[in-house]
Amino acid sequence: MPTLSDLNGRTAVVTGAASGIGAALAIELSAQGMNLVIGDIDGDGVNALASRLRESGARCLPMQVDMSDPGAVQAFADAAFAEFGSVELLCNNAGVLLFGKVADASLGDWQWLSAVNVQGLLNSLHSFLPRMRAQDGWKHIVNTASTHAFLDNPQGSALYTASKQAIVGITTGLRYELASEGVLVTLLCPGQVSTRILDSQRNRPSQFGPRAAEPFGTGVIPFGITPDEVAKIAVAGILAESPIVFALEESTREHFRSQVRNAWQEADHALASPIGV
Repeated sequence: MPTLSDLNGRTAVVTGAASGIGAALAIELSAQGMNLVIGDIDGDGVNALASRLRESGARCLPMQVDMSDPGAVQAFADAAFAEFGSVELLCNNAGVLLFGKVADASLGDWQWLSAVNVQGLLNSLHSFLPRMRAQDGWKHIVNTASTHAFLDNPQGSALYTASKQAIVGITTGLRYELASEGVLVTLLCPGQVSTRILDSQRNRPSQFGPRAAEPFGTGVIPFGITPDEVAKIAVAGILAESPIVFALEESTREHFRSQVRNAWQEADHALASPIGV
């Protein structure tokens, strides 16, 4: 397994890097000596972060990129390889959230969630993975999902949960598909994190329709694990070559485990019944 010193001089790509977990990942990876390519739809945010990283001595390439746009993501990948020659770590972290009931949601709500969370991930893989596979040496992909993908009762967040469940399926399949090639794949699942994710719709493009109501406001989540803590846990998982990493407050782990158990108990009950109910 690699050590922290093995990251030095290699290149990491982080999407959704203007704030929150993405920014924390970029800062943590740069602290380990990695070159950074950071992208976000918030161009001002990634440029500000790049300035901060460069002040600490890191090499950093920032780009404004809409991950739902295949052409923009391809240009992002082209710039990364042109600048650094290779990409050893790809962190597909860009993601958005909205709450609301399925029956009350607009088609635009789902189209926006899936365009960023699911299609954005696939756009990134399509643009970066072929050249990463052709490289020699250590290569690793980290896809950010959520503990929401494992909840037994996701009412109020079902569309978001569905998008994150898609990431779980894609990541699990990708891990087995690439194992023989030596490309490692990790699923990162944060729980409650103190970020601005409740205000995701600040960057919602107009083609996805009007903003949905924000039942919990748009401020920074006032509780949960910090983005810095998530980043440290994620890097530890990368170095341990972990297939899945949960990043959540220690005090909430047992409650989350009970939710996972409840979900599987429903499946077990259905499997034990001759009519599957």
